Amino acid sequence: MKDAAFGMLDVPGIPPKPRETSMIGVSEVGIPLRETEDLLEIAAALIDYAKITDHTGLIDRHTRAWVRRKIALYNSYGVPVLPGGIPLQIAVVQGKVRDYLQAVRDLGFAGVEISDDVIEPFEQGYREELIARGRELGLKVTTEVGRKNVGAVLDLDATARQIARDLQLGAYKVYLESAEIQAVAERDPAGLDRLLASVDKSAVLFELGLVQPLEKAAWLSGRYGADINFASVAPPDVVPVDAIRRGMNRKSSYRFLAGKRPVR
Repeated sequence: MKDAAFGMLDVPGIPPKPRETSMIGVSEVGIPLRETEDLLEIAAALIDYAKITDHTGLIDRHTRAWVRRKIALYNSYGVPVLPGGIPLQIAVVQGKVRDYLQAVRDLGFAGVEISDDVIEPFEQGYREELIARGRELGLKVTTEVGRKNVGAVLDLDATARQIARDLQLGAYKVYLESAEIQAVAERDPAGLDRLLASVDKSAVLFELGLVQPLEKAAWLSGRYGADINFASVAPPDVVPVDAIRRGMNRKSSYRFLAGKRPVR
């Protein structure tokens, strides 16, 4: 941006919004409106969507009026909003999916997350039905692969097939669960390479989560490029994650500058 304070200098850029790559999705636990506005003041250009993950708050504490104000604030800065995936899973086990999806739309959320990372995995036909229901209501549907509580080793070939199937059914993007990324990175990083080589990388949202998110961002962007999409980024981490992927942070060893010579 040439009207930036030091606009005479260049750093690695990212595409303008709306983006399909180099995305950052914020996950925020119902932070106050004032704090939300503070975040947007400094980082709206970096944030592609926001996900409200105060699940109990959305169900038991935040009023519909407050949620609409929160969504309107994000929207005024060009940031769409969606709820996290846990309320959908509660709706599934309580038999209230229709009412839940209707509320998501009526409150003004731009999309819905279809995930089964805690409950028993969906049968394929039901997963397809949920995707279709969300799309019929005009919601942008994201899905998720992987489990929060990692037990069995992730079947990477089956995961690749599920990602491809979800996209074929009209899912916009597919989350790769943070806990699974951590487990695969430690156990079989080459397997993650194979997974990404077999799918459209731009359709995958890499969750950073709460465990060493900046280190994970550095490892992922260093291995797969600055154009990968990051999700589940905590509000305080938006700016450093952006700097990391551009090679402008200690976590990424300032690779943008490494080895460059002075120009006289």
